[in-house]
Order: sequence, then structure tokens, then C-alpha cells
Amino acid sequence: MTNKRLKVVELFAGVGGFRLGLEKHNITTDENGLKYELRDDSDFEVVWSNQWEPSTKAQHASWVYEARFGPEGHSNEDIEEVIKDKFDEIPDHDMLVGGFPCQDYSVATTLKNSKGLVGKKGILWWSIYNILNQKENKPKYLLFENVDRLLKSPASQRGRDFAIILRSLSDLGYAVEWRVINAAEYGMPQRRRRVFFLGCH
Repeated sequence: MTNKRLKVVELFAGVGGFRLGLEKHNITTDENGLKYELRDDSDFEVVWSNQWEPSTKAQHASWVYEARFGPEGHSNEDIEEVIKDKFDEIPDHDMLVGGFPCQDYSVATTLKNSKGLVGKKGILWWSIYNILNQKENKPKYLLFENVDRLLKSPASQRGRDFAIILRSLSDLGYAVEWRVINAAEYGMPQRRRRVFFLGCH
């Protein structure tokens, strides 16, 4: 095991998409299905993750995450409650990643009815901000993803939410680059456009 691995915290982890993209794994099968084992040559290691779905008792994504990667260092609690009452549980880390909830920006909602940063799930962007703001040892790197319609949110002031996100990261000392990437241009069988943010402190 290398000591040079970047320690990663994964927020809004879903079933572990960022983790699969960053870490290298030996994938095997046993009686319980697929097993993911971190390889020695990985440059990244997720040291803490959080996945909580507030609108349902059944936490399917979190269960899949734990089945893949194990329960150690994984939180299935409301991230706002963790920040408020258990902030010390979030370890210092080199990189913060997350696909913060997109429902308030998504094409599944009409642009007129999209709530953006003030929507029920859109406000969860501020969980990311609060972690970065409260961490004495801020992570050096950030990698976030969301739907490309975030760039036009809200309908009444197009681009406002995106500008707020960029400005709030800048105020915390982060230089941020962003790009819209279409998965179809990388061999995926669907047109899936997402905006990615890469920040450096």
C-alpha cells in the first residue's frame, strides 16, 4: 500500500460512481455477488462517504454502496445533521468529490418550476460549502458533477446559481475550472451532458 494516496471524501455518493472512477479495484465474485478490493497501485482512497435519501425509508443506494465497499467509513445519515452534530466524524482529506442532488436543476422538471439553489434538494449545495468553510485543513482538490442545466438556473435569473457556486468557492480560496462533458463522446450509448467542476486550493 502506497503512502502517497490522496484521501478522498465522497458526498452524495449514490452507489459509488466517483469512487469507482478514482480508485482502482480488483473485482471478484463470491456467493454475495461482486467484491471490490482496493489495489496497491491506486492513487486515491475514499476514507469517508455519505449517502442519504431524505424522501424514503428504504436507503437502496446506500445499501448498494455498503455491499460494494463495506460499511467502514460510510455514513447513511442526513449530511446536514452530520455537519451540525457530528462534524468531527468527517476526517481531514485531500480531495472532496460529489454529485450534489440535481432534481432542482434537472430537465425532469420544467425550467420555470426548477427551484435551483433554494429548492428542497438544491440547497444541499450548501452542505458542501459548509464542510469546506468549517474545515481548518481544507482539501486541496475538489471534483463535483451536476446536470448541465445548472448553468441556466434559475429561469428568472439565468446563470445566477452557477455564479453563486463559483463565487462561494472562490471566496474559500479555490481556483475552479469547469467543463460540460457529454458521455456520448466517450463511448457511452446515450447523450448525457454533465457539468464538472475541478477546484484547487
